[in-house]
Amino acid sequence: MTLDGLLKELQDLNANELETIHKQVQALKRTRISPLAYIEEMMNFQSPGYDEQEEAYIHRMLVTDELKNRYKILHGGITATFIDTAMGSTVFQEVGQDRRSVTLDLNISFLKPAVEGWLTSQTRVIKKGRTIIVLETKVADERDRLIARAAGTFFRLS
Repeated sequence: MTLDGLLKELQDLNANELETIHKQVQALKRTRISPLAYIEEMMNFQSPGYDEQEEAYIHRMLVTDELKNRYKILHGGITATFIDTAMGSTVFQEVGQDRRSVTLDLNISFLKPAVEGWLTSQTRVIKKGRTIIVLETKVADERDRLIARAAGTFFRLS
């Protein structure tokens, strides 16, 4: 794809579509300097840290039109990606950024649709062994409605 070819593709887009393309380009550019992947940038993924009172690692993401499905609710795959990313971030915070880990198992119950605003996850470590870490995550919207809950198992690579 050349720049001229891209400009031709952009010519017949409406204002909303151009705004979406702009957000995607900005997310792509942020990945150059951020440790987050492109999809994490598109989710506006945030990791505020550990909440002593809740005894959980807190993560956030923003529901945007680009992440919604045809029913105008957050796509289930994006919810799953948010949960998996929150769990992975929790593992990094627990064992250190230099240790690699991968998801072995992820079981999600979708409880309510997410329509707008910020989602907040609380992730707890259930068991941390030498190679296996078991976690649970709950995701709520800004009105504190439970959107999803999940259990996951991560494997620590040597």
